[in-house]
Amino acid sequence: MGEDNLQSHPNWNAILQWSLRFQDEPSENRVLEPLDQERREFLMRAFEDYAAMTEDPVKSMRRHLEVIKNPASSKEDCVVALEEIAFHAEDIDEANDLYLMGGLQVCCAYIKHYDPELQSLACEVIASAVQNNEKIVQFASETFVLSDLLKLVDTAQHEMVRVKSLLAVSCLVRGNKGALEKFNELDGYNVIVRSLQSPVPKLQLKSLFLLSSICLDSPDQCKVYNSMGVPQQLFAMCSKFSTEDHTAETHDASILITLKLLHTLAIHSKVDFPHDALTSFTSLRDSLGGDRFKEERTFCTLLIKLRPPSTDGVDR
Repeated sequence: MGEDNLQSHPNWNAILQWSLRFQDEPSENRVLEPLDQERREFLMRAFEDYAAMTEDPVKSMRRHLEVIKNPASSKEDCVVALEEIAFHAEDIDEANDLYLMGGLQVCCAYIKHYDPELQSLACEVIASAVQNNEKIVQFASETFVLSDLLKLVDTAQHEMVRVKSLLAVSCLVRGNKGALEKFNELDGYNVIVRSLQSPVPKLQLKSLFLLSSICLDSPDQCKVYNSMGVPQQLFAMCSKFSTEDHTAETHDASILITLKLLHTLAIHSKVDFPHDALTSFTSLRDSLGGDRFKEERTFCTLLIKLRPPSTDGVDR
């Protein structure tokens, strides 16, 4: 709470001063006793002040929705409104309220907005609202939402929009069989494979995470991604990892998810290991020192064991 708020609510300021005095007193000197009437009334007034300052979530969302529905609203006001709605949507009950009042539909329309920042924020609202919410997942899957999100992942000109739309797709599809079926129907697997080839690190990482989740939850999908050449992309990434400096924290997640995904694909589909697989995985394992890379080294060893035996004396 800022200083201005304390000054405008003297009861809060008094409580702060009282609590600080009480905290400074040695614990052995404190005597716990029932509140007298004066103190009780003082605390009740403070709690009433707090209740007056706290806006009902539904009213708050309605107020912010009016902002983004008003064509005369400034971009700055719309940014604040979408940020607040995304915050509310993190709570499953408030996400349901948002959907029931038609607010989610209004926010979803913003993924077609011309402004990339507002598009990205609309994607954040969707990503928050669909998590662990079957009703909203069904809505997003059966309407234009999933289709439009995939188009943004594939064709948006702004990096931020592509990353945020992929976040929304990932939250929507992961662990949801119906949404995954719709995702496949919309050629989502090709969209994700193309984004895996992106030079944008965040987009590549989110693609890896989604592919790994899909293949772990639905092993039958491994054959699809194997036939599309995903293992070959992952082998190339591992060879590149083996030549890089791994002192920076930013590389950790990419390496681990790549190795896990490759391991999952190798277990559930017939993966063709490249001729230099042994050298590549051994080199990568040796370059990953310290406790923080322990799991990565384990997956390197597992992949070395999974490669087929050589019949021509060539490293496989």
